[in-house]
Amino acid sequence: MTSIPVTQPARSVLDDAPDNLKAFVGSLSDKVAQGANWMVRKKTLCDYMLSLGAYLALTPAERQELAGVTGQELPPGDQEGGDLPSRFGELLPFYVGAILETLAEEHVASAEQAAVYVLSIHPEHQAAAEAWMMADPRNAKAVRKVVRGDKRFATLLKTARVPGARSNALAEEGKPS
Repeated sequence: MTSIPVTQPARSVLDDAPDNLKAFVGSLSDKVAQGANWMVRKKTLCDYMLSLGAYLALTPAERQELAGVTGQELPPGDQEGGDLPSRFGELLPFYVGAILETLAEEHVASAEQAAVYVLSIHPEHQAAAEAWMMADPRNAKAVRKVVRGDKRFATLLKTARVPGARSNALAEEGKPS
């Protein structure tokens, strides 16, 4: 199978992030990294990102109630709610990119990995996924199969606001015929 090197992002999305966000992303990355392969890692990442989306879809009162049950304090600004649910499509590539930069993978070598890299905010991740798909027609076909075969991933792909024709084309793959 083809292996394409990943250029590490020029700038980390976490450079100016608060420490609690860095810790949160670090814990997500640790959970994703525990997967034995990218099939498991993709599933874990999808589960966490869909959970984050569900959390953001809660009303401010529901988030406050959930925080009270868990004994956690809501982050500043989260109590007002605002437009967080509508912004999930913008936030998703940030979180995926942050998790991938923390994993610091050196190569893209599977369809599942390339599919996840397409969701990243980092052009370097997207370029590695694109190069892997273009390296062999079977690679692109395998990624399309991943998108068609995983409704959770297809949902994230349709939700994510990631620039680039490849992500839009793949999102079309996930739509039912």
